[in-house]
Amino acid sequence: MKVAYRGQLDAIDQWLRDINNKLTMGISPTFLLNDCQKMQTDLREVAEKIKHEYPFYSQTLPGIGDNLFRPDPFNYGLMALNVAAFGELFIIVQHLVREPVDMRFWQDIHPRIIEVSKELFCNGHFAAASESAIKEVETRMRELFKKGKPNSPTPKDATGLIGALLSDNGFYQFCDTSEISGANFRKGVKSIFEGVFTAYRNPSMHANLTCSQREAFERIVQASQMMSILTDGEVRT
Repeated sequence: MKVAYRGQLDAIDQWLRDINNKLTMGISPTFLLNDCQKMQTDLREVAEKIKHEYPFYSQTLPGIGDNLFRPDPFNYGLMALNVAAFGELFIIVQHLVREPVDMRFWQDIHPRIIEVSKELFCNGHFAAASESAIKEVETRMRELFKKGKPNSPTPKDATGLIGALLSDNGFYQFCDTSEISGANFRKGVKSIFEGVFTAYRNPSMHANLTCSQREAFERIVQASQMMSILTDGEVRT
């Protein structure tokens, strides 16, 4: 996974490993003040860049950096290591190196959406990740249409697919419409599909759209919900 702070993170990780090796050998490292200040600056910059993914770490890292060094009483002008703060930092950085992007929310995303969107999202291609998620929903609708109407031409756009599958007389069954609540749910789902494709899919066919990390997350979750609806029901032939 490529993230904007990968270089800084790798450098901090290597520094931690080097210091940890010295501690393991019983060596008490000392540092120049300028080197300490650079490490503290790097930690503050990483903290700023992970505030969306890891808000607790983002709040914690600057404080750890401030406490990481202290004047060495035996070497004037040099700084000694605060081993307790070093241990905290070591654990946090090992987590960030392995998961620079919080992977937790993907556990609840539909597998087909994961397949087309996860790598793009984790590499910072948020617009492409969200667009791929919506396209995969359309692909699923085309599959269902071909299953239910194998001898009929597939509609050219999502509007036709939604009408054929999800309208009141649509042939894809995903809820009990014998009760008013089920009938209303079906109408609501159809409206959701129409709204999503109008807002996110159609504009992307005509222009390169920008998308923030938060917006991509929201669209991927929405696409996952839509895909689940298109997975849990059945085609009425």
